Amino acid sequence: MSTGVLGAMAVIILALVVGTLVRLTQMHRLSERTARKLGLRLRTWWLIAFVLVLLILAGVPATVGFFCVVSLLALREYWRLVPERAEYGGLIWWAYGAAVLQYIWVYSGLFDLLMIFIPILTFLLLTLRVVILQRPDGFVHMVGTLQWGLMIFVFCLSHVAFLLTLPPETNPVGGAVGWFIYLVVLTEFNDMAQAWLGRPLGRHKIIPQISPGKSWEGLAGGLLCTTVAAMLLAPFLTPLAGPSSSTPDGLALSSFLSPLAAGAGLLIGISGFCGDIAVSAVKRDARVKDSGTMLPGHGGILDRIDSLTFAAPLFFHYVYFIYR
Repeated sequence: MSTGVLGAMAVIILALVVGTLVRLTQMHRLSERTARKLGLRLRTWWLIAFVLVLLILAGVPATVGFFCVVSLLALREYWRLVPERAEYGGLIWWAYGAAVLQYIWVYSGLFDLLMIFIPILTFLLLTLRVVILQRPDGFVHMVGTLQWGLMIFVFCLSHVAFLLTLPPETNPVGGAVGWFIYLVVLTEFNDMAQAWLGRPLGRHKIIPQISPGKSWEGLAGGLLCTTVAAMLLAPFLTPLAGPSSSTPDGLALSSFLSPLAAGAGLLIGISGFCGDIAVSAVKRDARVKDSGTMLPGHGGILDRIDSLTFAAPLFFHYVYFIYR
């Protein structure tokens, strides 16, 4: 495991310690209800960080298996938001089976099969299966609902795990796990930065009917912070900083000014925002605030992985296009 990866894990823990201490000093100013919710959020963040570090140490099989479970749980929450789910019957189990197979292809590194399995093969088979039900009323809605869930919560999310199967030569700095940490940390950081800056600075709402808390000020501030963070992390986890530009005294300043790293930061920031509001639209359609209660203080699985659903496939192909 590279020094950069170990350093990244240390930074994650340090950031949580600092964030927890800062929040604890603010507890006395908050109402009992708000303080309780904040406490739950902090505990869940510690759990997420613990699981992330554990996955990094456990290796590829454990991480691929973990994200397979996350996709299955995300699908389960998604089905619960669909009022007509009772009519789908065994089709939902077909979808679960397709999700498991998708992650088998991920673990096997079968890129070509991974790219066509859900978008083409599963889509066509599910369409035929719905035809066999001989219920033309709601046909388009049923097929669209099933396929959208599979595309977002299985196909797109599986790209997080697929980063771990990239050849080592694509990342001589941090290995495949370097790509994984870079994406996950920046995506979650982008979410927090947009929220932190949007609360005090937000004046102009972007899409109030879908996500009332999103503002142009929060988005701009989050993108700036994520882009800077992407450039700072790149030399330690990825080759995005360019050819080795180290000096006898350490990394040169040019290592932190890479346009490729800045592009990755912007890509993750914008796509993460888009994933967030897309899942928010699903929740608004279902008339719920949170997708579930599995993550105390955060909501459900969908509330935590929404940004990754857009960021993961776009970042994966950004990396694949540059380093294949």
